[in-house]
Amino acid sequence: MSETAVAGTGVRAARLLLTDAVLPAHGPAEPTDPTPAEGWRSHLAAFGPRPGGTPALVAALERSRLTGQGGAHVPVAAKWRRTLAGHGPLTLVANGAESEPVAAKDGTLLRQRPHLVIDGLLLAAEALGAQRAVIWLHGDDLGARRALRIALAERPWEGTAPSVELLDGPVHYLAGEASAIAQAAAGGPALPTVRRREVPGRPRTLVHNVETLARIALLARDVEETGTRLVTVLGNGRAVVEVESATTFTELLADLGWTEAPQAVLLGGYGGLWASWSRVAHLSVDEAALRREGLSLGAGVVAPLGAWACGIHQTARLVDYLASMSARQCGPCVFGLPALGERLGALAVGSADVGRLLDDAASIEGRGACHHPDGATRLVASAVSTFADDVAAHSAGRPCGSGALAWPELAL
Repeated sequence: MSETAVAGTGVRAARLLLTDAVLPAHGPAEPTDPTPAEGWRSHLAAFGPRPGGTPALVAALERSRLTGQGGAHVPVAAKWRRTLAGHGPLTLVANGAESEPVAAKDGTLLRQRPHLVIDGLLLAAEALGAQRAVIWLHGDDLGARRALRIALAERPWEGTAPSVELLDGPVHYLAGEASAIAQAAAGGPALPTVRRREVPGRPRTLVHNVETLARIALLARDVEETGTRLVTVLGNGRAVVEVESATTFTELLADLGWTEAPQAVLLGGYGGLWASWSRVAHLSVDEAALRREGLSLGAGVVAPLGAWACGIHQTARLVDYLASMSARQCGPCVFGLPALGERLGALAVGSADVGRLLDDAASIEGRGACHHPDGATRLVASAVSTFADDVAAHSAGRPCGSGALAWPELAL
């Protein structure tokens, strides 16, 4: 992308990432060719000193229409206004725990530009009057933790902002969910909770994705939105790339060496949505454009499915994984998800009826103690629609017989 001047400083800021990254197929975002993290002096040379955070920053957030980059894409300004209207001690959390097993954009950002994330966290803490600032990581993300510890040690003390804590969460799919983080930050288990109304005077927690905070750090310096999107793309391994939002999915895959069109793509990760290639090939990776088509990149994962693979088999394995990662706090998680995975597995081998599969999904949808089961039911519904011809053949007892896994991490 073209460089953008930082108002009044002559400093120029370009991409969020220093460089794109290639990673193994699964696990933390450790690149095969590591890029040194941007140190404090280089950070200052690139962006200048951190400005102070004030509630006036809400206006800049509204003008930019920045949404959260963790998956839900809720407008950040709206979250800030609700927080400023609340009462009680506030903890602000930078969420760097990418719970989607193949997602790696946040881990890559933390390894390359930790100071930009810390800037955003401290700006938001000051602006919202937070008494506590926390960076939440999965316990196995050693690379991100190392980069953050070095960055925090080399920064000068900033007396107007709270000190920054690093908290390790469990390596679990649900440990990156906002209510689970809020509960853990208060000393409880890292499990999602039923959302309740705020009680005045009680401790509050606001969770922001680390990419969201990095973008806030740019906006506070009057840098326009970068116009780019951070995306994790699956293939033989993973690639984390920063692309212009106008880039189409066809251009994205071509730049990464795809020579044959996939039959479909999984958007957003294991709890995301399937879409046929014919539906998305011409679309851009811009979230607003995708939402107009009923789609979303969620946590920024693009997983192409080759023409040789069976989408029903892939989905069955995904649902099995989601069932294994449930919170086990309600019937839909304990009984519903395993039953849904079993029914889908039977369809994959040609011995189940799609009508009963959809009935099972409908019996789970919206009835969980948290939203985890809903991700699985949406995934199944999108698979039935996207792979309609295959579903009809399998349901009639004519399975394709292609049970090979498209992505190695599904074998874990």
